[in-house]
Amino acid sequence: MGDPFRFTTIAHAGRALLGPLTLESVDDLLEAITPARSRPRVLDVGCGKGEILLRAMQRFGATGTGVEPNPVFAEAARQRARELHLSEALTLHETTFDHAQLEGAQFEVAICTGAAHAFGEVPEALRALARLVPRGGWALFGCGYWQEKPEQEYLGAFGGSESELLLLGPTLALPAEHGWTVAAQHESDPYEWDDYEQGYAKGMRDWLAAHPSDPDAEAFRRRIESWNGAYERWGRETMGFVTMVLRR
Repeated sequence: MGDPFRFTTIAHAGRALLGPLTLESVDDLLEAITPARSRPRVLDVGCGKGEILLRAMQRFGATGTGVEPNPVFAEAARQRARELHLSEALTLHETTFDHAQLEGAQFEVAICTGAAHAFGEVPEALRALARLVPRGGWALFGCGYWQEKPEQEYLGAFGGSESELLLLGPTLALPAEHGWTVAAQHESDPYEWDDYEQGYAKGMRDWLAAHPSDPDAEAFRRRIESWNGAYERWGRETMGFVTMVLRR
């Protein structure tokens, strides 16, 4: 069996954040979180290369726990922790959430930005995070939403379904159904989306140019051109991404 993470690893080469957010947006959102404990515990499910988790650890003087199944991303998180002298405060589970052995653990801050699939769907993610965060705790939660009803051609281009996401209003109402209050929110702007999507496509196209004879090259070429073409044609106006600061 091949590496299931190979495509996303290549496409995200050189990127610290693996979604449509800038570092400035992340810092602004973290500023809205005020943990009561002096050395809080921070969890990041689907932490990627660790940038948001490590920024939270720096800001709050926290210990951190990351869950990341992609071994290349996990190693990048470890390397970034070494650069920031945070290795001793970081525990990294290089596995999926269901195998991370976090039973009974509690965290003053939980992060999940673009990785709700680690739990299933968005409602399951919000419920799971509520079990991990005690009353008075916080979460930074990011997920997609529909800016408008998606075209069937757009859904077909990436194998999605309309039921996977909601419009913004219903998306913002979901946390309250699972014990959370929305304290702040940020909808990713066109610059953030273009920076992410075009950077993602460039990462893959650069690799394809350097590895034209790779066994995966043709499949990866079709995949990135279909994905990026759908973004250019429909995605900007159709899909949004909102990152919420949630309070228990």
